[in-house]
Parts: sequence; structure tokens; C-alpha cells
Amino acid sequence: MDWIVHYPTLRHLHMGLAFSSGAFFALRGAALLAGQRWPRHWVAQRLSIIIDTGLLAAALRLLWELRLNPLVTPWLQVKLALLLVYIGLGLITFRYLQQRKWKHVRALCYAAALLCFGFMVSVALTHSPLGVLEWMRL
Repeated sequence: MDWIVHYPTLRHLHMGLAFSSGAFFALRGAALLAGQRWPRHWVAQRLSIIIDTGLLAAALRLLWELRLNPLVTPWLQVKLALLLVYIGLGLITFRYLQQRKWKHVRALCYAAALLCFGFMVSVALTHSPLGVLEWMRL
């Protein structure tokens, strides 16, 4: 059977997992900054890992099926660079700087991570390294 038959399902799975990952990150980060403890509970952490692993698997399968090389495709290069920044900002938000005096830095990192995620989505939707800025260029 030709893989193209499954492409719409795989694409929608990837998009759904990306939305779930971003929404769960936003929810956990907001709760953490509000002083709640559940975002650090092992169940929340494992759920995040499961969602992100599924997202990565779907992304890799799409790359394979579409024969895209992220090292030579400019919009994918930007998306991968943003992903690394997003992960770093997420680590600061959830794991580092836990003392109360660093709460404002964690809040800034959380906001920057959300902006980074949003820009990653815009890059994916436009297939342009400029993402949402591509629309402003017109």
C-alpha cells in the first residue's frame, strides 16, 4: 500500500500532538508559577514525556516519508533550532531556579518558551524560516 494514503492521518496526528504538547506545557507552566505542586508530580511529567515522544515519532515518520532532510531545508532548520531553545527555556521553567527569588526569571522563560512554541507553529504552517513574519513582509 502506498504511504500517501496514510499521509493525512499522520499529518493530523503530528498536529494534534503538537497542540497537546504546547497546551499541556502552557497549563503546567501557569500552574507552576501559581504555586501549585501538581506540575512536578510524576504523572504530569510522564504524560508530558509520552506526548512529546509521540510527537517526535510522528515528526520523524513525516520526514522519512516526505524525504525531507532537516539539515538542508531552511524552514526545518529554523524549527529544529527553535525546538532546542524551547526545550532549554522549558528546563529553566520547570527544573532550574526553584528558589522564590528567581520566580520572575522563570516567568520570563515561560513566556519566552510560549512565544518560541508559537513561532515554531508559524514556521511549520508557512514552510518559511520567517514564519508569521512572512505574512508581514508582503
